[in-house]
Amino acid sequence: MHRHACIIGAGIVGCATAYALARDGWRVTLVDALAAPGQGASLANGAQLSYSYVEPLASPAALRALPAWLLQPGGPARWRPRGDAEHWTWLAAFVRACSQAQARQTTAALLALSFLSRRTLHTWLAELPGVAEAARFARPGKLVLHRDAGSRAAAQRQLDWKRSHGCGQQLLSGEECLAIEPALAPLGSRAIAFGVWTPDEEVIDGPVLAAGWAEASRATLHLGRTVLGFEPLGAAPRALRLADGNLIEADQFVMAAGTASAVLMRGLGQPLPIEPIKGYSITLPIVDEAAAPRASITDVGRKTVYARLGHRLRVAGFAELVGFDTRIAQARIEALVAATEAAFPGACDTREESPWTGLRPATPSGRPFVGRTRWPNLWLNSGHGPLGLTLAAGSAALLAAAMAGEAPPIDASPFAPPA
Repeated sequence: MHRHACIIGAGIVGCATAYALARDGWRVTLVDALAAPGQGASLANGAQLSYSYVEPLASPAALRALPAWLLQPGGPARWRPRGDAEHWTWLAAFVRACSQAQARQTTAALLALSFLSRRTLHTWLAELPGVAEAARFARPGKLVLHRDAGSRAAAQRQLDWKRSHGCGQQLLSGEECLAIEPALAPLGSRAIAFGVWTPDEEVIDGPVLAAGWAEASRATLHLGRTVLGFEPLGAAPRALRLADGNLIEADQFVMAAGTASAVLMRGLGQPLPIEPIKGYSITLPIVDEAAAPRASITDVGRKTVYARLGHRLRVAGFAELVGFDTRIAQARIEALVAATEAAFPGACDTREESPWTGLRPATPSGRPFVGRTRWPNLWLNSGHGPLGLTLAAGSAALLAAAMAGEAPPIDASPFAPPA
């Protein structure tokens, strides 16, 4: 009889987990409140597979910059304080995680996980060539633009440190940036103090990939079904309890529900430090191929990322700590449109912006939780923040090894769920 795993959450992480377990012979069930896989935070994210750019938000530089970001009208960050204790506990833990030593430890752990994710994703896409094609998988490289020449020395130090952890990156002049990405010509080399080029960074369409993994896993799908909690049996969950009164029984359960993971774990009496961080994106039709970027672009000064998905350009940005508010602020969409028109004038039809917002499940340190909880048959794979797309395959491989009782492919201790 096949072992049966029930995965709560059919986003990019949940669907990756389903495929990893199915490859190991598990019978899989996927449950999600939304009507199709990959429709939550995975739907219109930045689309970049940023294996070498996994530095956490919690860092000394971010802590110094946050007051200015929050006070700046239309700035990249926004915070709406809440009265609940969990919110303030998360904030206190975030501040503690902003030390240089902890930021380096987290970055090293995330680099190991991201490189595992790249190896795993390449293996899986070779098994599923139709999914790779449908999801517009490509390796255009990534160019990070810096407008402040004063940050060059710090960027070089970071590159040197990351090179010792396996990253292959180059520091470029403004002219060299234009040579790699001619579509930046309207911006001009004088506006670019320097750039960082990573040739092996990739892009992929997250919801198409999630749906492909869900189908390939042959999972039983319970979509559009709201989860209320668990039915216990002694010291372990026996079944998942749905809002319609039905139960889903399984041998093992995996919590991969993004920001909802903390809500569901609270019902078990287990606080989980995950906060929703709201981001925005637009997806624009490309009308001038030459004027649109081929490489993925990150504009550090404007905290905006650009990724080309075939004949569309995904533009994403902003980080708002505003709870579970999923309303789209038109000013944010207008800012993304304006940034695109300034960087790549005439490249896209900005009248069809396809606005979107999503809630990224963030832990204070930036490290996701991947592993067994204090219940013997309940596992976590959640808290990936803005890196869910990048880390999904690696996290799934790490969890699958743990659920099989095998040695982990990398050190799993940095991702251990809270006791």
